[in-house]
Amino acid sequence: MWDGQTDSCNHLFDEKMTYGFTTLATNFGPDTWQVKAIRTALFFIPKANPDNEIKYPQVRRWLLEIDHTGIPVREIALDDHGNPLFKAPDFRNHGFWTDSDKVFSREELSLTTKPEFEQLWEKTKTKESCGLDDHRR
Repeated sequence: MWDGQTDSCNHLFDEKMTYGFTTLATNFGPDTWQVKAIRTALFFIPKANPDNEIKYPQVRRWLLEIDHTGIPVREIALDDHGNPLFKAPDFRNHGFWTDSDKVFSREELSLTTKPEFEQLWEKTKTKESCGLDDHRR
């Protein structure tokens, strides 16, 4: 995980990346009263994605950058119309997939290109993203 130093992400740029879409984890509904009660009781525990979590119910597809081992490195959440909702990781948000233990195979994704990913990454406004924005150009 990112440790606050731009150089800590440099290893990500030496590997062959795969880019693709998935519809996994796009079925978030509104919180039930039980979930709301638990969130209220645990308000003091820091959230992994404080800015993005509220937008999860709007996500219809994810565009992922996957390293050669299948681990998500960057993610972009997309709405019904393919518009970006958020990207991660950034200084406040670890990311949904980038903070999970999910390992993807190429067969699980609808593959796309690096330029398409980069175009949406640049289009998506968020906090500075682990120094990744400057290194990818």
